[in-house]
Amino acid sequence: MDLELEILTRRPAGTPRGPRLLFVHGICVGAWVWEHHWLPRMAEAGYAAHAVSLRGHGGSPGRADLPRHTLADYTRDLATAAARIGGPLVVVGHSLGGAVVQNWIRGGGRPLGMGLIAAVPPWGLAPSTWRMALTAPALLGEILKTSFGGRPDPRVLRRGLFSEDAAHDALAAFERRASAESGRVGAELQGWPPFAPLPWQAPATFVLGGADDRFVPADEVFRTGLYYGAAPVILPRMAHAVMLEPRWRAAADALLGWLDRLPAR
Repeated sequence: MDLELEILTRRPAGTPRGPRLLFVHGICVGAWVWEHHWLPRMAEAGYAAHAVSLRGHGGSPGRADLPRHTLADYTRDLATAAARIGGPLVVVGHSLGGAVVQNWIRGGGRPLGMGLIAAVPPWGLAPSTWRMALTAPALLGEILKTSFGGRPDPRVLRRGLFSEDAAHDALAAFERRASAESGRVGAELQGWPPFAPLPWQAPATFVLGGADDRFVPADEVFRTGLYYGAAPVILPRMAHAVMLEPRWRAAADALLGWLDRLPAR
């Protein structure tokens, strides 16, 4: 049964241009992470922009069952949201949301384009997890805490996911609204079973990451671009929480530049 998922929407003042955009959030958050900056920026540029809260997140149902949710559940949520919005559609996923987008395409989803923003790489998070154990053990500990249904310490998460000059209101919003995550999904994101489409199964792809990202390092973003045949965009002074970072506009405008070049099909 399809859930009544929360979908936030911003529409342009005039006639929409190009494809509709659907944004999928990462771990421990919801559609609200796109609401303050990215949805208005996309609408300002003429695109109808939507963001879905996966089950158990944001304003969507399913929080009581969060520990049992799987990547397949989140992928069904994306399929439900895509069907509600209609096409032509470009789907953009951040972090966990990037894995959901890839899994949807692997299972037959056919968007016009795919955007991967600091996304889980096609082979999973295992290499990044080992690196985090050495370079940011406190951050890894808080992420692992979610695997046991715990609520992570937002103060540790924000130090690991944000730049040092992140705005106070962005940090306060994150600390107030960050929630737990499904441990089953956390295990699946390590890379087994596979969730990514083969490179030739993927649509036109946009890949972006931050040079200061501790969660999905820049070299993993670079290899994701190689996998999909896309030239990755690596932004300086950008951490993992791209849509809430002080330099969020550089990332949003890079996506808009790619959309302007995306051929209609």
